[in-house]
Amino acid sequence: MTGRQAISSVRLEIQRIDHLPAMPSIAQEILVASNDVSSGLDDIAKIIKKDPTLSAKTIGMSNSAFFGFGRKITTLEQAIINVLGLDLVKGFALSLAMSSVFNPEKCQQFDLKKYWSSAFITAELASGIVNIIDSDHNLDPNQLYLYGLLHNIGILVLVDRFPNIMSELFTTAAENREKRLIEYEKETIDFNHHEAGAWLGHKWKLPFEIIDIIEHHHNLQYQERNAGIVILIGLCSRISRQWILSTQYDPMQEMDVIKSLNIDHDALEKYITKSHKKLDSINQLVDEIAR
Repeated sequence: MTGRQAISSVRLEIQRIDHLPAMPSIAQEILVASNDVSSGLDDIAKIIKKDPTLSAKTIGMSNSAFFGFGRKITTLEQAIINVLGLDLVKGFALSLAMSSVFNPEKCQQFDLKKYWSSAFITAELASGIVNIIDSDHNLDPNQLYLYGLLHNIGILVLVDRFPNIMSELFTTAAENREKRLIEYEKETIDFNHHEAGAWLGHKWKLPFEIIDIIEHHHNLQYQERNAGIVILIGLCSRISRQWILSTQYDPMQEMDVIKSLNIDHDALEKYITKSHKKLDSINQLVDEIAR
Protein backbone atom coordinates (compact mmCIF):
# COMPACT_ATOMS: atom_id res chain seq x y z
CA MET A 1 0.00 0.00 0.00
CA THR A 2 1.38 3.39 -1.00
CA GLY A 3 1.51 6.35 1.35
CA ARG A 4 -1.38 8.02 -0.50
CA GLN A 5 -3.47 4.85 -0.32
CA ALA A 6 -2.72 4.53 3.40
CA ILE A 7 -3.88 8.08 3.99
CA SER A 8 -7.11 7.41 2.06
CA SER A 9 -7.69 4.17 3.97
CA VAL A 10 -7.21 5.75 7.39
CA ARG A 11 -9.29 8.82 6.61
CA LEU A 12 -12.08 6.67 5.22
CA GLU A 13 -12.12 4.57 8.36
CA ILE A 14 -12.19 7.67 10.57
CA GLN A 15 -15.20 8.92 8.62
CA ARG A 16 -16.90 5.71 9.77
CA ILE A 17 -16.32 6.59 13.38
CA ASP A 18 -19.60 4.96 14.41
CA HIS A 19 -18.00 1.63 13.52
CA LEU A 20 -15.57 1.92 16.42
CA PRO A 21 -16.41 -0.51 19.20
CA ALA A 22 -18.73 0.59 21.95
CA MET A 23 -17.31 1.01 25.41
CA PRO A 24 -17.54 -2.34 27.22
CA SER A 25 -20.49 -2.45 29.58
CA ILE A 26 -18.27 -3.35 32.51
CA ALA A 27 -16.13 -0.27 31.84
CA GLN A 28 -19.28 1.86 31.82
CA GLU A 29 -20.30 0.40 35.16
CA ILE A 30 -16.87 1.05 36.70
CA LEU A 31 -16.88 4.62 35.37
CA VAL A 32 -20.33 5.30 36.80
CA ALA A 33 -19.41 3.74 40.14
CA SER A 34 -16.16 5.74 40.25
CA ASN A 35 -18.15 8.96 39.98
CA ASP A 36 -20.60 7.89 42.68
CA VAL A 37 -19.32 8.89 46.12
CA SER A 38 -21.59 6.32 47.72
CA SER A 39 -19.93 3.42 45.85
CA GLY A 40 -17.53 1.41 47.98
CA LEU A 41 -15.38 -1.68 47.89
CA ASP A 42 -18.26 -4.14 47.65
CA ASP A 43 -19.81 -2.29 44.72
CA ILE A 44 -16.59 -2.18 42.70
CA ALA A 45 -15.69 -5.79 43.54
CA LYS A 46 -19.15 -6.93 42.41
CA ILE A 47 -18.68 -5.23 39.03
CA ILE A 48 -15.18 -6.59 38.45
CA LYS A 49 -16.22 -10.12 39.37
CA LYS A 50 -18.57 -10.13 36.38
CA ASP A 51 -15.46 -10.54 34.23
CA PRO A 52 -13.36 -13.53 35.40
CA THR A 53 -10.33 -12.44 33.35
CA LEU A 54 -10.40 -8.93 34.78
CA SER A 55 -10.79 -10.31 38.28
CA ALA A 56 -7.90 -12.75 37.81
CA LYS A 57 -5.58 -10.06 36.42
CA THR A 58 -6.38 -7.77 39.35
CA ILE A 59 -5.54 -10.52 41.83
CA GLY A 60 -2.41 -11.36 39.84
CA MET A 61 -1.37 -7.73 39.94
CA SER A 62 -1.63 -7.69 43.74
CA ASN A 63 0.69 -10.72 43.92
CA SER A 64 3.41 -9.11 41.79
CA ALA A 65 6.81 -8.26 43.22
CA PHE A 66 6.09 -4.61 42.50
CA PHE A 67 3.79 -4.39 45.52
CA GLY A 68 5.82 -6.81 47.65
CA PHE A 69 2.97 -7.72 49.97
CA GLY A 70 4.61 -10.96 51.05
CA ARG A 71 1.52 -13.11 51.44
CA LYS A 72 -0.47 -14.85 48.72
CA ILE A 73 -3.60 -12.95 47.68
CA THR A 74 -6.43 -15.20 46.52
CA THR A 75 -9.53 -12.98 46.47
CA LEU A 76 -10.42 -9.66 44.90
CA GLU A 77 -11.40 -8.25 48.27
CA GLN A 78 -7.97 -9.12 49.70
CA ALA A 79 -6.32 -7.46 46.72
CA ILE A 80 -8.26 -4.25 47.30
CA ILE A 81 -8.03 -4.09 51.08
CA ASN A 82 -4.50 -5.40 51.70
CA VAL A 83 -2.51 -4.37 48.64
CA LEU A 84 -3.92 -2.17 45.92
CA GLY A 85 -6.51 0.08 47.45
CA LEU A 86 -9.87 0.91 45.92
CA ASP A 87 -8.74 3.82 43.74
CA LEU A 88 -5.92 1.89 42.09
CA VAL A 89 -8.18 -1.09 41.43
CA LYS A 90 -10.80 1.15 39.81
CA GLY A 91 -8.19 2.73 37.54
CA PHE A 92 -6.57 -0.58 36.64
CA ALA A 93 -9.87 -2.36 36.00
CA LEU A 94 -11.20 0.51 33.92
CA SER A 95 -8.11 0.70 31.71
CA LEU A 96 -8.05 -3.07 31.17
CA ALA A 97 -11.76 -3.20 30.42
CA MET A 98 -11.49 -0.38 27.88
CA SER A 99 -8.52 -1.97 26.13
CA SER A 100 -10.19 -5.39 25.96
CA VAL A 101 -12.30 -4.47 22.91
CA PHE A 102 -9.18 -4.21 20.73
CA ASN A 103 -7.17 -7.09 19.30
CA PRO A 104 -3.51 -6.02 19.09
CA GLU A 105 -2.46 -9.54 18.11
CA LYS A 106 -3.51 -8.71 14.55
CA CYS A 107 -0.53 -6.34 14.35
CA GLN A 108 2.58 -8.49 14.05
CA GLN A 109 5.10 -5.86 15.17
CA PHE A 110 3.07 -4.45 18.07
CA ASP A 111 4.65 -5.09 21.46
CA LEU A 112 1.88 -5.35 24.05
CA LYS A 113 4.35 -5.53 26.95
CA LYS A 114 5.98 -2.27 25.92
CA TYR A 115 2.55 -0.69 25.66
CA TRP A 116 1.64 -1.66 29.22
CA SER A 117 5.12 -0.84 30.50
CA SER A 118 4.74 2.69 29.15
CA ALA A 119 1.27 2.94 30.68
CA PHE A 120 2.36 1.82 34.15
CA ILE A 121 5.60 3.79 34.22
CA THR A 122 3.74 6.92 33.18
CA ALA A 123 1.06 6.28 35.80
CA GLU A 124 3.62 5.64 38.55
CA LEU A 125 5.68 8.72 37.71
CA ALA A 126 2.71 11.06 37.41
CA SER A 127 1.09 9.96 40.66
CA GLY A 128 4.41 10.46 42.46
CA ILE A 129 5.65 13.67 40.83
CA VAL A 130 2.44 15.39 41.87
CA ASN A 131 3.77 15.29 45.43
CA ILE A 132 6.75 17.49 44.56
CA ILE A 133 4.81 20.05 42.53
CA ASP A 134 4.94 23.37 44.35
CA SER A 135 1.64 24.85 43.25
CA ASP A 136 -2.10 24.81 43.69
CA HIS A 137 -2.80 22.63 40.65
CA ASN A 138 -4.89 20.45 42.98
CA LEU A 139 -3.97 17.25 41.16
CA ASP A 140 -5.25 13.92 42.48
CA PRO A 141 -2.60 11.14 42.45
CA ASN A 142 -5.27 8.46 41.96
CA GLN A 143 -6.76 10.24 38.97
CA LEU A 144 -3.28 10.76 37.54
CA TYR A 145 -2.66 7.02 37.79
CA LEU A 146 -5.73 6.36 35.65
CA TYR A 147 -4.71 9.05 33.17
CA GLY A 148 -1.28 7.47 32.83
CA LEU A 149 -2.78 4.06 32.15
CA LEU A 150 -5.06 5.42 29.42
CA HIS A 151 -2.93 8.10 27.77
CA ASN A 152 -1.89 5.99 24.77
CA ILE A 153 -5.09 4.02 24.18
CA GLY A 154 -5.17 5.49 20.66
CA ILE A 155 -2.36 3.11 19.73
CA LEU A 156 -4.72 0.20 20.38
CA VAL A 157 -7.30 1.78 18.10
CA LEU A 158 -4.82 1.98 15.21
CA VAL A 159 -3.21 -1.45 15.66
CA ASP A 160 -6.69 -3.00 15.76
CA ARG A 161 -8.02 -1.10 12.72
CA PHE A 162 -4.86 -0.92 10.61
CA PRO A 163 -2.63 -3.82 11.70
CA ASN A 164 -0.58 -4.01 8.50
CA ILE A 165 0.05 -0.29 8.21
CA MET A 166 0.98 -0.01 11.88
CA SER A 167 3.20 -3.08 11.71
CA GLU A 168 5.20 -1.38 8.96
CA LEU A 169 5.40 1.80 11.04
CA PHE A 170 6.66 -0.08 14.11
CA THR A 171 9.33 -1.74 11.98
CA THR A 172 10.44 1.61 10.59
CA ALA A 173 10.33 3.30 13.99
CA ALA A 174 12.57 0.60 15.47
CA GLU A 175 15.36 1.71 13.12
CA ASN A 176 15.53 5.14 14.77
CA ARG A 177 14.43 5.17 18.37
CA GLU A 178 15.10 8.87 18.77
CA LYS A 179 12.17 9.64 16.47
CA ARG A 180 8.76 9.14 18.04
CA LEU A 181 6.01 6.95 16.58
CA ILE A 182 3.72 9.94 16.15
CA GLU A 183 6.21 11.51 13.75
CA TYR A 184 6.21 8.41 11.55
CA GLU A 185 2.41 8.33 11.69
CA LYS A 186 2.13 11.92 10.51
CA GLU A 187 4.57 11.31 7.66
CA THR A 188 3.01 8.07 6.48
CA ILE A 189 -0.75 8.19 7.14
CA ASP A 190 -1.30 11.85 8.03
CA PHE A 191 -3.05 10.70 11.20
CA ASN A 192 -1.79 9.65 14.61
CA HIS A 193 -2.70 7.69 17.70
CA HIS A 194 -3.38 10.86 19.70
CA GLU A 195 -6.14 11.81 17.28
CA ALA A 196 -7.44 8.23 17.17
CA GLY A 197 -7.60 8.10 20.96
CA ALA A 198 -9.41 11.42 21.11
CA TRP A 199 -11.97 10.19 18.55
CA LEU A 200 -12.54 7.15 20.72
CA GLY A 201 -12.80 9.27 23.86
CA HIS A 202 -15.51 11.42 22.32
CA LYS A 203 -17.42 8.38 21.09
CA TRP A 204 -17.25 6.80 24.52
CA LYS A 205 -18.09 10.12 26.20
CA LEU A 206 -15.03 9.95 28.44
CA PRO A 207 -14.35 12.87 30.81
CA PHE A 208 -12.83 15.84 29.01
CA GLU A 209 -9.63 15.70 31.05
CA ILE A 210 -8.91 12.19 29.74
CA ILE A 211 -9.61 13.22 26.15
CA ASP A 212 -7.37 16.30 26.49
CA ILE A 213 -4.54 14.15 27.85
CA ILE A 214 -4.87 11.55 25.10
CA GLU A 215 -4.89 14.19 22.36
CA HIS A 216 -2.37 16.74 23.59
CA HIS A 217 0.09 15.15 26.03
CA HIS A 218 3.09 15.65 23.73
CA ASN A 219 2.19 19.22 22.81
CA LEU A 220 4.82 21.20 24.74
CA GLN A 221 3.00 24.47 24.03
CA TYR A 222 -0.40 23.28 25.24
CA GLN A 223 -1.97 25.90 27.52
CA GLU A 224 -5.68 25.25 27.18
CA ARG A 225 -8.15 23.22 29.24
CA ASN A 226 -6.54 20.90 31.84
CA ALA A 227 -3.07 22.13 30.87
CA GLY A 228 -1.44 21.06 34.14
CA ILE A 229 -2.36 17.39 33.93
CA VAL A 230 -1.82 17.26 30.16
CA ILE A 231 1.73 18.60 30.48
CA LEU A 232 2.53 16.35 33.44
CA ILE A 233 1.34 13.16 31.73
CA GLY A 234 3.30 14.14 28.62
CA LEU A 235 6.51 14.59 30.61
CA CYS A 236 6.03 11.23 32.34
CA SER A 237 5.24 9.51 29.04
CA ARG A 238 8.47 10.77 27.51
CA ILE A 239 10.43 9.59 30.54
CA SER A 240 8.84 6.15 30.26
CA ARG A 241 9.80 5.98 26.60
CA GLN A 242 13.40 6.82 27.46
CA TRP A 243 13.49 4.07 30.07
CA ILE A 244 11.97 1.45 27.78
CA LEU A 245 13.93 2.27 24.62
CA SER A 246 17.13 3.71 26.16
CA THR A 247 16.93 6.85 24.03
CA GLN A 248 19.06 9.98 24.41
CA TYR A 249 16.13 12.01 25.74
CA ASP A 250 16.89 13.92 28.95
CA PRO A 251 13.80 15.10 30.88
CA MET A 252 15.89 17.53 32.90
CA GLN A 253 16.40 19.57 29.73
CA GLU A 254 12.68 20.33 29.51
CA MET A 255 13.10 23.54 31.48
CA ASP A 256 9.91 25.19 30.23
CA VAL A 257 7.81 22.15 31.17
CA ILE A 258 9.41 21.87 34.60
CA LYS A 259 8.89 25.58 35.19
CA SER A 260 5.26 25.51 34.04
CA LEU A 261 4.54 22.71 36.52
CA ASN A 262 6.38 24.52 39.33
CA ILE A 263 8.58 21.54 40.09
CA ASP A 264 11.90 21.99 41.83
CA HIS A 265 14.57 20.85 39.35
CA ASP A 266 16.72 18.99 41.89
CA ALA A 267 13.71 17.36 43.54
CA LEU A 268 12.52 16.08 40.17
CA GLU A 269 15.93 14.67 39.28
CA LYS A 270 16.12 12.84 42.61
CA TYR A 271 12.61 11.48 42.20
CA ILE A 272 13.27 10.19 38.68
CA THR A 273 16.49 8.49 39.80
CA LYS A 274 14.72 6.87 42.72
CA SER A 275 11.76 5.77 40.59
CA HIS A 276 13.99 4.18 37.96
CA LYS A 277 14.91 1.54 40.51
CA LYS A 278 11.32 0.26 40.25
CA LEU A 279 11.68 -0.53 36.55
CA ASP A 280 12.44 -4.24 36.95
CA SER A 281 9.47 -4.78 39.25
CA ILE A 282 7.20 -2.83 36.88
CA ASN A 283 8.31 -5.10 34.05
CA GLN A 284 7.46 -8.12 36.19
CA LEU A 285 4.05 -6.60 36.85
CA VAL A 286 3.50 -6.12 33.12
CA ASP A 287 4.47 -9.75 32.47
CA GLU A 288 1.58 -10.73 34.73
CA ILE A 289 -0.90 -8.42 33.00
CA ALA A 290 0.07 -9.10 29.39
CA ARG A 291 -0.38 -12.86 29.60
